[in-house]
Amino acid sequence: MNELPDKIESLVDALSFVNMAYKADSLAYRLRNPALLRSFGRPGKNEIDENGYRIYPTFRAGYQSAVFDAVIKISGRSNSGINKTDLLRNLLGVYGINQDKDQTQVVSFLRKALQNPDISLQTPLSYFAEVKK
Repeated sequence: MNELPDKIESLVDALSFVNMAYKADSLAYRLRNPALLRSFGRPGKNEIDENGYRIYPTFRAGYQSAVFDAVIKISGRSNSGINKTDLLRNLLGVYGINQDKDQTQVVSFLRKALQNPDISLQTPLSYFAEVKK
Protein backbone atom coordinates (compact mmCIF):
# COMPACT_ATOMS: atom_id res chain seq x y z
CA MET A 1 0.00 0.00 0.00
CA ASN A 2 1.64 3.16 -1.20
CA GLU A 3 -1.30 5.54 -1.00
CA LEU A 4 -0.68 9.10 0.14
CA PRO A 5 -2.54 10.48 3.17
CA ASP A 6 -5.38 12.96 2.88
CA LYS A 7 -3.99 16.46 2.23
CA ILE A 8 -6.16 18.18 4.86
CA GLU A 9 -5.19 15.60 7.48
CA SER A 10 -1.53 16.06 6.55
CA LEU A 11 -1.96 19.79 7.02
CA VAL A 12 -3.47 19.21 10.48
CA ASP A 13 -0.64 16.77 11.24
CA ALA A 14 1.87 19.48 10.32
CA LEU A 15 0.13 21.96 12.65
CA SER A 16 0.15 19.30 15.37
CA PHE A 17 3.86 18.72 14.81
CA VAL A 18 4.76 22.42 15.11
CA ASN A 19 2.52 22.76 18.19
CA MET A 20 4.23 19.72 19.74
CA ALA A 21 0.81 18.09 20.24
CA TYR A 22 2.41 14.76 21.19
CA LYS A 23 4.80 16.26 23.75
CA ALA A 24 3.22 15.64 27.15
CA ASP A 25 4.11 19.03 28.61
CA SER A 26 2.98 21.10 25.60
CA LEU A 27 -0.06 23.35 25.63
CA ALA A 28 -1.55 21.53 22.62
CA TYR A 29 -1.27 18.19 24.42
CA ARG A 30 -2.71 19.44 27.71
CA LEU A 31 -5.68 21.09 25.97
CA ARG A 32 -6.16 18.11 23.60
CA ASN A 33 -6.08 20.77 20.88
CA PRO A 34 -3.42 19.86 18.27
CA ALA A 35 -3.99 22.94 16.08
CA LEU A 36 -4.33 25.28 19.08
CA LEU A 37 -7.72 26.47 17.86
CA ARG A 38 -9.21 29.46 19.62
CA SER A 39 -12.87 29.89 20.39
CA PHE A 40 -14.71 32.68 18.62
CA GLY A 41 -18.17 31.46 19.61
CA ARG A 42 -20.45 33.18 22.04
CA PRO A 43 -19.08 33.16 25.61
CA GLY A 44 -19.76 29.87 27.34
CA LYS A 45 -20.37 27.94 24.12
CA ASN A 46 -16.99 26.19 24.22
CA GLU A 47 -14.68 25.34 27.08
CA ILE A 48 -11.59 27.54 26.82
CA ASP A 49 -8.45 28.30 28.80
CA GLU A 50 -7.47 31.75 30.07
CA ASN A 51 -5.96 32.63 26.66
CA GLY A 52 -9.01 31.68 24.60
CA TYR A 53 -7.74 28.32 23.36
CA ARG A 54 -10.35 25.59 23.03
CA ILE A 55 -10.16 22.70 25.49
CA TYR A 56 -11.31 19.34 24.15
CA PRO A 57 -12.30 16.26 26.14
CA THR A 58 -10.22 13.96 23.92
CA PHE A 59 -7.41 14.29 21.42
CA ARG A 60 -9.68 12.74 18.79
CA ALA A 61 -12.27 15.49 19.33
CA GLY A 62 -9.58 18.17 19.02
CA TYR A 63 -8.14 16.56 15.90
CA GLN A 64 -11.56 16.22 14.24
CA SER A 65 -12.31 19.84 15.06
CA ALA A 66 -9.00 20.90 13.51
CA VAL A 67 -9.76 18.97 10.31
CA PHE A 68 -13.22 20.54 10.14
CA ASP A 69 -11.75 23.99 10.79
CA ALA A 70 -9.16 23.58 8.01
CA VAL A 71 -11.84 22.44 5.54
CA ILE A 72 -14.05 25.41 6.42
CA LYS A 73 -11.18 27.88 6.11
CA ILE A 74 -9.87 26.50 2.81
CA SER A 75 -13.36 26.45 1.32
CA GLY A 76 -13.79 30.14 2.21
CA ARG A 77 -16.71 29.52 4.57
CA SER A 78 -15.06 30.86 7.74
CA ASN A 79 -14.89 34.36 9.15
CA SER A 80 -11.10 34.28 8.82
CA GLY A 81 -11.19 35.68 5.29
CA ILE A 82 -9.13 32.74 4.01
CA ASN A 83 -10.19 30.76 0.93
CA LYS A 84 -8.65 28.34 -1.57
CA THR A 85 -7.07 31.15 -3.61
CA ASP A 86 -4.95 32.17 -0.61
CA LEU A 87 -1.48 30.78 -0.02
CA LEU A 88 -0.28 28.32 2.60
CA ARG A 89 1.57 31.22 4.26
CA ASN A 90 -1.75 33.05 4.79
CA LEU A 91 -3.39 30.02 6.37
CA LEU A 92 -0.46 29.49 8.72
CA GLY A 93 -0.77 33.10 9.83
CA VAL A 94 -4.41 32.54 10.74
CA TYR A 95 -3.29 29.61 12.89
CA GLY A 96 -0.70 31.82 14.60
CA ILE A 97 2.26 30.16 12.89
CA ASN A 98 4.17 33.27 11.87
CA GLN A 99 7.78 32.51 12.74
CA ASP A 100 10.03 31.50 9.81
CA LYS A 101 11.31 28.44 11.69
CA ASP A 102 7.81 27.14 12.35
CA GLN A 103 6.63 27.84 8.81
CA THR A 104 9.68 26.01 7.45
CA GLN A 105 8.86 23.01 9.67
CA VAL A 106 5.30 22.91 8.32
CA VAL A 107 6.51 23.02 4.71
CA SER A 108 9.14 20.35 5.36
CA PHE A 109 6.57 18.12 7.06
CA LEU A 110 4.09 18.51 4.19
CA ARG A 111 6.73 17.83 1.52
CA LYS A 112 7.61 14.54 3.20
CA ALA A 113 4.06 13.51 4.12
CA LEU A 114 2.63 14.22 0.68
CA GLN A 115 5.80 13.29 -1.22
CA ASN A 116 5.75 16.58 -3.07
CA PRO A 117 8.97 18.65 -3.07
CA ASP A 118 7.15 21.56 -4.72
CA ILE A 119 5.08 22.47 -1.65
CA SER A 120 6.08 25.90 -0.38
CA LEU A 121 4.64 28.82 1.53
CA GLN A 122 3.40 30.02 -1.87
CA THR A 123 1.35 26.87 -2.50
CA PRO A 124 -2.29 27.84 -3.08
CA LEU A 125 -4.74 26.34 -0.64
CA SER A 126 -6.64 24.89 -3.60
CA TYR A 127 -3.90 22.21 -3.60
CA PHE A 128 -5.15 20.99 -0.22
CA ALA A 129 -8.79 21.13 -1.33
CA GLU A 130 -8.15 18.67 -4.18
CA VAL A 131 -9.80 15.32 -3.62
CA LYS A 132 -7.79 12.12 -3.87
CA LYS A 133 -8.49 10.07 -6.98
